[in-house]
Amino acid sequence: MKTILTFIGFYLPGYKAGGALRTIANMVDVLDDDINFKLITRDRDWGDNSPYKNIKVNEWNDAKNCKIYYLSKHNSFLFTRNQAQSTKNKLTNPQSLRTTINNTDFDTYYLNSLFDFSYSIKIILLRKLRLIPQKKVILAPRGEFMDGALKTRTLKKRVFIVLSKLLRLYKNVIWHASTESEAAEIKREMGMDISYKTALDVPDFSLLERKVNRREKEKGKLKILFISVIVPKKNLKFAIEVLNKVEGDFAFDIYGPIKDEQYWKECLDAISPKIKARVNYKGEVNNSDIHNIYPNYDLFFFPTLGENFGHVVWESLAFGCPVLTTNTTPWNGLEDFGAGWNFSIKDYGGIKEKIMELINTNENSYSLLGDGCVKYTNGFSKDKTLSDNICLFN
Repeated sequence: MKTILTFIGFYLPGYKAGGALRTIANMVDVLDDDINFKLITRDRDWGDNSPYKNIKVNEWNDAKNCKIYYLSKHNSFLFTRNQAQSTKNKLTNPQSLRTTINNTDFDTYYLNSLFDFSYSIKIILLRKLRLIPQKKVILAPRGEFMDGALKTRTLKKRVFIVLSKLLRLYKNVIWHASTESEAAEIKREMGMDISYKTALDVPDFSLLERKVNRREKEKGKLKILFISVIVPKKNLKFAIEVLNKVEGDFAFDIYGPIKDEQYWKECLDAISPKIKARVNYKGEVNNSDIHNIYPNYDLFFFPTLGENFGHVVWESLAFGCPVLTTNTTPWNGLEDFGAGWNFSIKDYGGIKEKIMELINTNENSYSLLGDGCVKYTNGFSKDKTLSDNICLFN
């Protein structure tokens, strides 16, 4: 059984970092009979000042179906402690990450970002300098090449892409694309001659085994949900601007960690006085609590600028909550199944009209949408998804 040394910025028991964490957690859960995972990650969740409780820092931890190395905030990627003491960088542990990698048995590096300096770029540089084993590298950019993602911190990202190509940093790297569409985006930026494999992200299939007690839809009212990390790419401000123009009785609840404070301020400033009392920020949500959220809403409104997967869409459908989202995700054909709607981000008026139509929908009509969600998720091939992900590492 192959051992995959996986690097990810944030992992369990964290929950604030978004989709990549969920993807890896799901892979570890369902591929454990075929793949041996060893993970290296931070010792704390996104934005936290303290490490997780009940973990061993800077050493391997036995976890469900994998081993996890939680790296301390002050650990060094490049030096041993003796070397580091000659500088101002005092370490809390004598073993650097470089030493940890060199002392670990594994077959393949698996990186889960292109732009994460600590958990991707440094690994590439160490390998380029032949300071760590020259083993196969699989890199999953997790949607970072999508137009919506490249619009944030554009200059830094463009400069890095150009430099990485000049220095041939990603020569012989195998790219993991979630879809053929993402593969085309990677080729567009990194060159048509790249090597890649396609494997859809692994969703939480266990959600389909839950019994869902969905709320009854009340005609003339609509409970609308937004759940995601709050950053420009997720396009919350657009959702607010649409709802400013909606006539009718609705409530709009927002869940998720605020990763971009300036953007969050823009979102708050965008709320018109007319709907201010109807918009509520509900805070961050641990994945273990989502079963208490989705069934209590009539609509998941997710005007994202682009997703390579979108675990929140899968979750919403699995809990029978129809989805109103863009046509820049893999979740196409929602309307064909009666599970929701895909729209162009330019169709501002059409989105507004659809929400107003849903406000006036009664339970009899609305229950058909819940049935459509079941049909959509039942058509999702678990066997192919798992097979593709196993082949990714062969």
